[in-house]
Amino acid sequence: MTAIASDVAGARVAGYRPFLDGLRAVAVYLVVVFHSGSEPFTGGYVGVDVFFVLSGFLVTQLLMRDLEGGGSISLGRFYSRRFRRLLPAAFVVLVVTALVYSALASPIEVAQSVNGFRASFLYYANWEFIAQSSDYFGADINANPVLQFWSLAVEEQFYLLWPLLLGGLFAISVRFRSRQWLMIRVVVLGGAVASLLWALSLRTANPNRAYYGTDARAYQLLAGALLALTPGLITSLAGFTRTARVVAATSVAALIVVASSWVQLNAIERGVAATIIAIALLITLEISQGGLTQRTLSLAPVVYLGKISYGTYLWHWPVVLVMARTSNLSPLSTVALTVLIATGLASLSYQILEYPVRLSTLLDRYRIPVIAAGLAISAVSGLFVVPRMLETAVSSSEGPVVAEVSGGGTPVPDGVEGAFFDRFDFNRCSPGRGVSCVLVEGQGPKVLIVGDSHAGMLTPMFSGIAERHGAELSVGFLSYCPWTSGIRYAGIGGTCFAEQKTMFGETIPELDPDIVVLVHRSYDDPANRLDLADVDAGRLVSGSDEATAAIRERITDVVDGLRADGRLVVMIEPVPVAPRDQNPLTCLSGADFVESCRFVTQTEPTPEEQIMRQVAKEDAGVWSLDLDSLVCPYQPICDPVVLGMVVRSDDNHLTTKFATAGLSDAVDEFLIKNGVLAAT
Repeated sequence: MTAIASDVAGARVAGYRPFLDGLRAVAVYLVVVFHSGSEPFTGGYVGVDVFFVLSGFLVTQLLMRDLEGGGSISLGRFYSRRFRRLLPAAFVVLVVTALVYSALASPIEVAQSVNGFRASFLYYANWEFIAQSSDYFGADINANPVLQFWSLAVEEQFYLLWPLLLGGLFAISVRFRSRQWLMIRVVVLGGAVASLLWALSLRTANPNRAYYGTDARAYQLLAGALLALTPGLITSLAGFTRTARVVAATSVAALIVVASSWVQLNAIERGVAATIIAIALLITLEISQGGLTQRTLSLAPVVYLGKISYGTYLWHWPVVLVMARTSNLSPLSTVALTVLIATGLASLSYQILEYPVRLSTLLDRYRIPVIAAGLAISAVSGLFVVPRMLETAVSSSEGPVVAEVSGGGTPVPDGVEGAFFDRFDFNRCSPGRGVSCVLVEGQGPKVLIVGDSHAGMLTPMFSGIAERHGAELSVGFLSYCPWTSGIRYAGIGGTCFAEQKTMFGETIPELDPDIVVLVHRSYDDPANRLDLADVDAGRLVSGSDEATAAIRERITDVVDGLRADGRLVVMIEPVPVAPRDQNPLTCLSGADFVESCRFVTQTEPTPEEQIMRQVAKEDAGVWSLDLDSLVCPYQPICDPVVLGMVVRSDDNHLTTKFATAGLSDAVDEFLIKNGVLAAT
């Protein structure tokens, strides 16, 4: 015990520090303002980064008091207090959100939310959202009704593991005697640095993984923990009171700037900056001994807002979603109402639920039962109760109106929600990432499909065609990545250029196909544009002359390279996509008639399609195949149901059923007619 007492002197903090609750208030309202759509605070999500640092700092101080007092951590007391602090309010918010969302959202949106609710109850929501975001242009996780639970999942995972890890480090390092805590700090510092480097390495290649992953966020929690493990740092700076006051005020201003739209940083870079600022604030606020910043954050109203910040964070997101679905407010009005409503609900929750449960002396005496009850309630609610509530809401929603209703239109077919899952497993075959994938064995010509998830959505159709002709079919999928080597979609697909290089430089020569089919989604469709990034020229605005010139160069280079090796090339022109806010399948799941879910597309070819046709016109071994008239038979109207089949599984992907049954014969006929495949 002597080594502990001497090395962590000052670990005990004299009493309650109200300014830390004040800092919580600043952090939570940055997040609220950001989620409410405030343009000036497009980086307000850094409030979560501050929460992570604070959590690591405060929790580690609690654990150190245990170690200092008795040489071990009271896990029962720690976990029971965490459960009593977090679970009651979270349970109420999740149940209320499920009830409200099932009343406001379409049946398919409700069905799609089940996994998110389950993950939130079981505190792995961050990993669930990572899995969702890996679905190329799939469901928007930012519209998920329980999005805010991702950060709570990260914290809960930290609370679960950190006491065990710190206790284990303490036991193992006891052999170092006077250097015991130094060794612990070195290990924690190493873990923080490794996590930081991991997050930075992922920030462009896989930004969602970097943002939501516990391992990529651990550096922030460990940074706070490391500060708590080094109380001597704060003690040694105690004499610099005046400087600390200046730095504290400057740090608050810096946090506001980092949270604003004035700085151009990605989410991970902002997070690193916010972590540094949070550490500076924790140090300077501790030693300020007053000062304007500490006094302001210690004001009673600010402190109270910090005390209820957990509830404010829980409630603000469902409030934002409800307002978005029921009104058309300006961003400023949305911010104001969200702040008022979420704060009011949080205060009510704090007074009648959170505070009494947390301070209950009765519950404090029964720690193991509290832990067991908390786990049981979370598991039963997440696995059975709430999913059953949501599924009941979907099954009991009004079905399609029967055909004889006067003047109604074509009734929506039963079971349209299943179309969301009618998609090819795009992630399973990726030669561009070093995994060769031959789907159909055959003795005839060797066919290779190359492209993004739109290549995946057409793969089942081409599999049937290959089987009919005895051809061999391989696939070369590129993640978040078009086949135009040297150009990718801006902001996503950070590994795209490397995958393109591997695909065209290694995989295609190795597979040696006779026919290469090139497919990717539209980037310049006016209904749903995507900006591009050129490996040489940088960002290109979709539809601009610069973008058109760059895409012409890249298409020509790819086709010329394939033709130089004697391969036949079929370019599938991008199919029409729906406007971003007009998902036909979501519309169908809540509509009575098919006609209410139509959208309008342009009939003129996009600049990219014109380039494809010109390139094909100049070479007899190259073809450009337009599928628009099959996907949208009544152009410019695009129907969500064609030939009795749901056309799209989201705003841009075709369902496997429609691509196979609705397009296969026409594509087969095209390939035979043009001599790409011989008639059999």
